[in-house]
Amino acid sequence: MRFITLSIVILIALFSTHSHARVSTELQDRLISAVEVEGLQRVESQFVTNNIRSTVGDPYDPVVLEEDVHRLTRLGRFKPIESKVILQDDGTVHIVFVLVEQQIIASVNVVGNKLIGDRELLSVVPMLPGVARDTFLIDKGRRAIAEKYRKLGNYLVEVEIDSAELNNASVLIYKIMEGPRVRVKSVRFEGNNSFTSKQLSAEIETSVSVPFLRRGELDEYVLDDDVATLVKFYRDRGFLETRVGSIITQSTDNRSANVLFQIEEGSQYTLGDVSALNRIGEPLAVFSSEQIAALIQIKRGDIYKAFEIKKAEQAIIDAYGVLGHIEMSVHAAPIQAGDEPVKNVLFRINEGVQAKVGLVLIKGNLLTKDEVIRGRIRLEPGRRFDGAEPERARTRLLKTRLFNEVKVTPQPEDPNNPGYRDLLVEVKEMQTGSMNFGIMAGSDDGVMGTISLNQRNFDIADLPESWSEFWQGKAFRGAGQGFSMSFQPGDEVFNYQVSLNDPRFLQTDYSVGGNVGYTRRVYTDYNQEKIYSKLSVGRRFGDIWSGKMYLSANRVELTNIDDNVPIEIFNDRGPANVDSIGVTAIRTTLQPFVGPQKGSRLELGLSQSGLFSSDYSFSKASVNYTKYFTVDRDFIGRATTLRLDGKIGYIFGGDAPTYDNFYLGGRSFRGFDFRTISPKGTPRVAGGSTDIPIGGKWKIFLGAQYEFPVVGKFLSTVVFCDTGTVTDTVGFEDYRVSVGAGVRLHIPQLGQAPLAFDFGFPVVKQDEDEKKTFSFSIQMPF
Repeated sequence: MRFITLSIVILIALFSTHSHARVSTELQDRLISAVEVEGLQRVESQFVTNNIRSTVGDPYDPVVLEEDVHRLTRLGRFKPIESKVILQDDGTVHIVFVLVEQQIIASVNVVGNKLIGDRELLSVVPMLPGVARDTFLIDKGRRAIAEKYRKLGNYLVEVEIDSAELNNASVLIYKIMEGPRVRVKSVRFEGNNSFTSKQLSAEIETSVSVPFLRRGELDEYVLDDDVATLVKFYRDRGFLETRVGSIITQSTDNRSANVLFQIEEGSQYTLGDVSALNRIGEPLAVFSSEQIAALIQIKRGDIYKAFEIKKAEQAIIDAYGVLGHIEMSVHAAPIQAGDEPVKNVLFRINEGVQAKVGLVLIKGNLLTKDEVIRGRIRLEPGRRFDGAEPERARTRLLKTRLFNEVKVTPQPEDPNNPGYRDLLVEVKEMQTGSMNFGIMAGSDDGVMGTISLNQRNFDIADLPESWSEFWQGKAFRGAGQGFSMSFQPGDEVFNYQVSLNDPRFLQTDYSVGGNVGYTRRVYTDYNQEKIYSKLSVGRRFGDIWSGKMYLSANRVELTNIDDNVPIEIFNDRGPANVDSIGVTAIRTTLQPFVGPQKGSRLELGLSQSGLFSSDYSFSKASVNYTKYFTVDRDFIGRATTLRLDGKIGYIFGGDAPTYDNFYLGGRSFRGFDFRTISPKGTPRVAGGSTDIPIGGKWKIFLGAQYEFPVVGKFLSTVVFCDTGTVTDTVGFEDYRVSVGAGVRLHIPQLGQAPLAFDFGFPVVKQDEDEKKTFSFSIQMPF
């Protein structure tokens, strides 16, 4: 009995003095008469004192002591910490921290590396000389070094720590056995009954090594991603039970490997019944199951595709959002339908309640007027809250190019105003004024300098109150109007223009704009000089359609006329007045707006000249259509796109001057010289040239361009096919076809338009056509 009692006393004493995992609570609230630190050699005791809260004169608190131990541990300077609480004869306690200092790393080195230099390897090691030893950081450096080698293709690399040097001399040495660089010799697929190996190869990143063209290095991390990609590929096509594994078979010298993807496809599932219930299993209040099924694109009997189900969820959210249910949620639950490979889908929907718009709050606009922002937000206080409108409003505001950042956020419901949700619009204004200097060059227009003054947030009514206000840029700003003045001298084209436009005239959906200018164009046998002016009124119809009506007045004169000029051009030498009134309708769904990757743009135009003081009377109709398809997108987001173009123009109801006729060639039809696809004129003098273009009344152009990335987002390659003709009669007479390839250099510092260089080769042409193999377009701001 005495032995048992003695054992209990010893255990109590042990637990009262050791507090690595537990601190004493029996001596709580006794006065602390001393705080001692034992075991320090390099670290100053004051450093420890500064990091603890247990203080002489305070009552002892076991919680505070435990926090002190954790705080000292997190410093990383000490090994596991022991704390003691010792009862003194006078009833006070002494607190003792027993510390064992961690090693200080004297140096960090790598050995055995030949392919990668010391400095590059050490740059990825987080463990530094002079820092306390940290096992986690040491191992993190080992893994980082191995990762760099694997990216080079050294799949068999091994990295170890020299434990003896680390423990005895505090020197961290990474010993590297680089191993051979492993190239992929073959990639095969097994069990792929529904898709060809070629189709699957296009989805993965692992590829066969080709000397001088493709390194084809084996990377286990890429291989894991490829397995996941193949699983997603199959499941997106209805194979919901697909399993994929990979096997690597290395050569005897470990320098090459064969990769085999083993695939168990399973059955291909189709969609069965579609139903919808609320979150407690009752029928919906807003929509019926039949209406939900009609809302979504995937239908009964279609292949069950995971991404189509996600799109269906979003379609349901959008439908509820239009009705003001912005807090609803939906979850698609697949349900096995019997023994057949059929999945029924039950949409569990939390319908929420309908919300109305409260206040529209705008923040961050230091210069831009509130009305400019409110005009792009189609939510009015008291009206139903359209859940899709915040994102559409954000897109509209970004398209104005007045703001760097835009956030449009519905606010939580105010308990004092139930059923209403405020909308917070936060903007960050960008620099909208600029004075630009640059050079533009092209195979069609020669070399042209440019000096321009632009302001996208102009306010013609904001007159300066002083010269200082004007020079500081505080005047003529804030109304969202666009003002520009440009001077462009060149060897073939000279242009001067001033323009002003208001995209929301008097805060309506109507736009008003105008420009005046002078241009001179140098052609081979004559010069064309034009003074022009244009006034337009437009209107947007939703986010896709817009229309415009315009009135233009031009005065045109041909000068420096050569004897070789055809009689048709000579008769149009002028000076002549050409006025016109026209309408244009545009439908665009291009995404993104700059450098589009999908969507389309349709432009319909009709104009009539000769209504006022014009010397010519004729009508002109045109249809221009462009369509973008995203053919593929790689793992870093680069898109491969297909662009289709169609252009039709027709002049009727009179004779247009030759300078208003249609022409093709140069950048508008690659492979042919500038403006040479056209009817030819009648020589004015005996022996004159018979191959000078005078333009035609009918134009048709059909083209396709395929663009794919090559180097990052900087360089891409295009292949194209241009076809079309220009004649005086409607039809396909004298049709031309060209094919070619080119490159695009995307340099943000040089503007949004890429540098374009193309080589075109006519495959169907006419005898009098003039070829031009190389064409280009360059814009270089200073």
